[in-house]
Amino acid sequence: MLIKGKEDLEEFSIFQTVLFTLFLINLVVLSLYDFKYKAVPDYLLLFAFFSSFFITKFDIFEALQSAFIISGAFVILNFLVTFYIQNIKSRFLKDESLKTQTALGEGDIPLIASFGVILGVYNTFIAIFLSAIVAMFYAIYLKNRKNEIEIPFIPFLVFGFLLEYFFNLSNIFKDFY
Repeated sequence: MLIKGKEDLEEFSIFQTVLFTLFLINLVVLSLYDFKYKAVPDYLLLFAFFSSFFITKFDIFEALQSAFIISGAFVILNFLVTFYIQNIKSRFLKDESLKTQTALGEGDIPLIASFGVILGVYNTFIAIFLSAIVAMFYAIYLKNRKNEIEIPFIPFLVFGFLLEYFFNLSNIFKDFY
């Protein structure tokens, strides 16, 4: 939901406004945890997931459907990319350290599902696309500067979510087709 004016603000109850504020604070905390530890506490992910159902504009069934579609798609994508990294890329580069690498962390999927609940399927894919572009540039920087291969993805997911939520960038992409 893009907050455009007074009529959109009236759709949010005081409870939803407080919960959305706590949701945003939780996203910041998750981002900081991921940057520092490259892991996040499950209770913060659970709060993000369950609170998203109270702040979405979609009904419960549509919200659940979006969460399952988004998280299912990214579980499959995670499997495929991880398989590529661990089996093909590690053999091609003869780098044994890649055999333990994964594409996404365990905390990324529940957070992506909570974004699906709030944004819907299409807008969440746009948010993740934006996240991946920004993360790619950061990964290239880290690889060249510090020779690191693992980056925290949650801060970039949060950035993409905020861009899509507040600026509704999916409308720009819809104009291209």
